[in-house]
Amino acid sequence: DFLSIASHQMRTPISTISGYASMLRDGDAGSLNLNQRNFVETIEENAKRLSNLINDFLTASRLNSGKFEINRNNTDFAKILEQELLSVGTRARAKGIKLDSHIESNIGKIWVDGPRLRQVVINMLDNAACYTPRGGEISVEMSTKDGKLKFRVKDNGVGIPKLEQSRLFSKMFRATNAKAVRPDGTGLGLYLARKIVLGHGGYVTFNSEEGKGS
Repeated sequence: DFLSIASHQMRTPISTISGYASMLRDGDAGSLNLNQRNFVETIEENAKRLSNLINDFLTASRLNSGKFEINRNNTDFAKILEQELLSVGTRARAKGIKLDSHIESNIGKIWVDGPRLRQVVINMLDNAACYTPRGGEISVEMSTKDGKLKFRVKDNGVGIPKLEQSRLFSKMFRATNAKAVRPDGTGLGLYLARKIVLGHGGYVTFNSEEGKGS
């Protein structure tokens, strides 16, 4: 109950912060110099990060209370992926990470829960960007095969220790090397991503080697 109430209450101020930051970036309060623009972009990036975290908390609370639902609509999933690639691309460039993407051109609209699958995309891309070192590489693919949608993210980041891989999709679990890279993670991202994909009748698989990527 606390997670649900607190997360709902946080949505309004986060939306306000994001809205005013966007207006600043667009010059509604006057032109910005380069340093000011960089500051505003940092505000926007972290407001979005907090918004994503709130969405994860809300989804987790709904799962715990049995109120989690998949609400399908005709969704342009390729557009969702393109939008999130633009967002993670800024972070990747800041770390000197090469980001390659290939989205099949004839996917069209699909019958899915767009906001839920956006959470999956955000978590997968966020993990790749966070745990890939400076100068690394990330590749993203989306295609269709036998009437099914395939979304794949590959990186050459820290990887997952072999003895910990069986716990990867457990709630609140974080690998030891992941904690060293990013102490502030929640351990909810992959747990929720798997629940959302299973809710669509799909599945999640992974291959990983410590020190070589996932």
